Amino acid sequence: MTRPASRRILSQSLTALALLGAWQAAPAQPRPGDGAELPAAGRRAREFARLLLPSAAPGGYARFAAPFIFPGPGLTFLETAIAAKLGVRYRFYGTDDRGYDCSGFVWRVFDEAGTGFAHLPARDLWWQFPAATAEESRQFGTLVFFNGLRHVGIVRDAFTFYHASSSRGVVLSRFTGYWERRITGFRRPPLAPPPPR
Repeated sequence: MTRPASRRILSQSLTALALLGAWQAAPAQPRPGDGAELPAAGRRAREFARLLLPSAAPGGYARFAAPFIFPGPGLTFLETAIAAKLGVRYRFYGTDDRGYDCSGFVWRVFDEAGTGFAHLPARDLWWQFPAATAEESRQFGTLVFFNGLRHVGIVRDAFTFYHASSSRGVVLSRFTGYWERRITGFRRPPLAPPPPR
């Protein structure tokens, strides 16, 4: 890992920890929902934590902080690689932190996570991997393809996915609305095995 990348991960970790304090200090939610009942600081902290750490659950620092810096149970190398790239700008044919296009982003994060496959355009990636089952199409790490194989992203969960947006850079987007109508299908790439314990 390069020095700037490790600094960015450390910085994001410390920011997430500070915001986690605001999240946990917010009053308990009287009902499940979108967080509208929380104070503004609590809502922002919760959304920031969810964006950086999709597998983090409310319930303490033990499951939140340490794995973010050192991937382990509850947080994969792939999640760490993605978190380090959130907010990086879009760059046509980009494959590094100066900017990413959709396939460059997908290739880079899987490569950093230890799952090597060739850097190919979205259309060619489609043919490299088996079709995802209905259950896999909602699981983290599955590739989701859009617009007749002209765009690719990485599924976070049944509702959201990560991708390099030409207008916003590397972001987390919701499937509902615009993207849902443009899904071509899902493919399941190999994921790197967890590190030995």
